[in-house]
Amino acid sequence: MSLPRFVTVTAVGAIAYRTLHDLTADQGKTTVDIAFEWLVVEAIVRHPGNGRTEGLPGNQKAARAHAANERLSRRTYLNGPRVFGFTGVYRPFSRDVGVLTPDDFPAEKAALLVNAWERDFQLPGYVDGISGSRGGQLRTDITDACKRALEKGECASPPNGQLLRNLAEYLAPREARSNERRVLRELITTGEHEIRNELTMKLVASSPAGGIAQRDLALQLLERTSTRTRRALQAAIDYEDAATAIDNTFRRFLAYTTQQHGSVINPTDALQTPGLAELAPRIGGLAQRAKDSVAELDDVGLHNEALHAFQHFTRQLTPTELLDALIARHEEVQASKNKLSWLDQIEGDWTVRTPYRNQNGDLNDETWTHPMRIATLANFLRETA
Repeated sequence: MSLPRFVTVTAVGAIAYRTLHDLTADQGKTTVDIAFEWLVVEAIVRHPGNGRTEGLPGNQKAARAHAANERLSRRTYLNGPRVFGFTGVYRPFSRDVGVLTPDDFPAEKAALLVNAWERDFQLPGYVDGISGSRGGQLRTDITDACKRALEKGECASPPNGQLLRNLAEYLAPREARSNERRVLRELITTGEHEIRNELTMKLVASSPAGGIAQRDLALQLLERTSTRTRRALQAAIDYEDAATAIDNTFRRFLAYTTQQHGSVINPTDALQTPGLAELAPRIGGLAQRAKDSVAELDDVGLHNEALHAFQHFTRQLTPTELLDALIARHEEVQASKNKLSWLDQIEGDWTVRTPYRNQNGDLNDETWTHPMRIATLANFLRETA
């Protein structure tokens, strides 16, 4: 999640297909927002312009479908929950800033944002659906195309038709214009989130270098912030320092085991996993610091989650105890997802199941394993400058 223009694209779609929410395809598995994504992604892949596909979710799958002369559909583009694709990825932010309602209809800020887009691309009448206007006609065309896509179970707009050309021109991920960028910037920098507002003020005043690591950016932002914001940043830093060390060491164990003959390792040789012995005496302090920092946020739910996440690691451990704790935590997580462990035991030895033998043991513990969205916030501001 780094290109806020997808919030505009989502709003443009939500306004056009608001009357089609009850229609689905593929026995209810494909909703109208996904049908709209078929249109937009296929349009940009067919008319890529100068780098328009950069940052476009699913562009490689869409390019393969195009090369095979296939239309985008559930089979060729999205085959999973609605969290995927640009609408799903940006849905939490779109709802949070009032572009989408909780049930994904256009909310109050959708009209504000799309009106700005209208002005930039000279498409008056889109929001209001004015018959005979350029914008009104485009809205009608999108509505009809979404309906046909759901009826056929694939993008059904003419491959070389004007609608796909228009969508590529008006909705390319990095081609927002001045009025739209201004409204997006307002959505990002204002609102009810005091911490986010403070962070955006600091990021606007001193823009970080592109590609900066999340940890480095969080450390920079710690300086001269309010107590509440500083506590949130410190909790993120401490949590990720512990979580990343745990996750990376487990993945190093998987990689090390996979390197052994037959991808099988006995418990004694497993203790040679790179970094395992070094982390064992440190993990208790890292986990305790993370729990304490989260506790200072006065969020009971978050604190309980941290307690549960680190319950196996809150004391100094021997390498053997740390390995046992890593495996126990992994199996606990997999069970909570109703999924199998990545490991099997063979007469007391460990082996990595075949699908998970692609782990890279060369990991940097300074690179957080979870996205805390601080770098995303910086990207949002950079894209709306």
